[in-house]
Amino acid sequence: MKITIVAWGSELLQFSSAAREAGIDLAAWQVHELIDDSEMRKRCIESCRGSDVVLLHPSQDPVWDDILGGLAEGVPVVSFGYTDASWSASTVPLAVVSTVSAYFLYGGPENIRNLIRYVQAEVVGMDVAYDPPQETRWEGIYHPDAGCVFDDPGAYLAWYPSRHPLRVGLLFSRTHWVNGDLAVEDALIRELEIYYDLLPVFCFGIADEAIGARSDREVLATFFAGRIDAFVDARTFTPPRDADAFVEALKDLGVPVLRPLILYHRTEAEWRADLDGMRGSDVSWYVAMPEFLGAIEMVPIGAAEVRGLEEIGERHVPITERVAKFVSRAKRWIDLAAKPAAERRVAFILHNKPCSSVEATVGAGAHLDTLESVARILGAMRDRGYAVECPKSGKDLVETIMERKAISDFRWTSVAEIVRKGGALALVKPGDYAVWLATLPSEVRTRLCEAWGRPPGVAM
Repeated sequence: MKITIVAWGSELLQFSSAAREAGIDLAAWQVHELIDDSEMRKRCIESCRGSDVVLLHPSQDPVWDDILGGLAEGVPVVSFGYTDASWSASTVPLAVVSTVSAYFLYGGPENIRNLIRYVQAEVVGMDVAYDPPQETRWEGIYHPDAGCVFDDPGAYLAWYPSRHPLRVGLLFSRTHWVNGDLAVEDALIRELEIYYDLLPVFCFGIADEAIGARSDREVLATFFAGRIDAFVDARTFTPPRDADAFVEALKDLGVPVLRPLILYHRTEAEWRADLDGMRGSDVSWYVAMPEFLGAIEMVPIGAAEVRGLEEIGERHVPITERVAKFVSRAKRWIDLAAKPAAERRVAFILHNKPCSSVEATVGAGAHLDTLESVARILGAMRDRGYAVECPKSGKDLVETIMERKAISDFRWTSVAEIVRKGGALALVKPGDYAVWLATLPSEVRTRLCEAWGRPPGVAM
């Protein structure tokens, strides 16, 4: 018997092992690999046409138009998913689709094994026994040392051996927990525990009273409110159904909100070899969008595991150095939150174009009055206890910048004039600069010196 399944990489892990146990020839295709590879799509469609059953977990990606349009008549298709909007491509009775979707959503090795047996029995007509879908948790507290999942924060905290005065809350995807794809989360927990106690929670992320899944806001209130000093949201970003309510829930926590990334479809080697690191679409979705919800520190901490030629599905592994980097950044934010406002140092980075119209471009921003915005923000900071010199307006701010020659002009303004007029906030000693430079990788130092000359550089 041959089954073809088209789904996302992490979803295929348990299908692969379940098919092997059942002695089934499983052809598995990862959606993200089909998006940009027309030849692979053709082979996928051919595989679907030559199968006894086709299992699909469709999404909104346009690639599905090709796949669904290429399916052969007479081959049973089970198009499953969380909502019945995913079911329309099915050619089997809806009762079958509903049951397969329940197996899939509850997840876990036993449910996926019974999903395969159910398809053998109810779709193909084989004499195979199966158990009905078994409910699993939609959210809970997971720790790699616990050996169980806690439903109640009080029970977890009674078990957890507290070692630090501060506690960090970690929220991650239920999909990772149910698929056993937890290497990145385990590494993050271990690194954070060097400095803090941990409260690690997984959740489904969609409120559904019918199945008992809590909303994001309910999860934050139930597990984290009043218990943490920082919040790390390590889930794949998806826009909340009620973004305003989610933002209010984050505000209620009253702690720094950090959002590390997992590179789901790139290995660490591929990521490091790419000068851009992430594709533009990934940057806008996984970096820019979370910023609108108040998140910070979108640092990649995990990547896809390198697969063998015969392996199906995707697991993810930590980028060890980046995990440590993220935790060091988190530590700085937690330290900053404890520092009195008057002692905090804040930098505003204003645009200016030194090679053309330098003075005219200071603080430029498309369709924005950047300078007036900065002036008003400084006023609000003063009201909240920050020690700042507050300009009366954006006009007052830009006049101060020009009077002090606090601009990066290198053609008409000498370094001596900038220093004399107060445009240099601080001066760096050559010895200090050499120490900083030495911390950079040798490749970066070489490229820096090639572009700007050996320190102090030709333009300094």
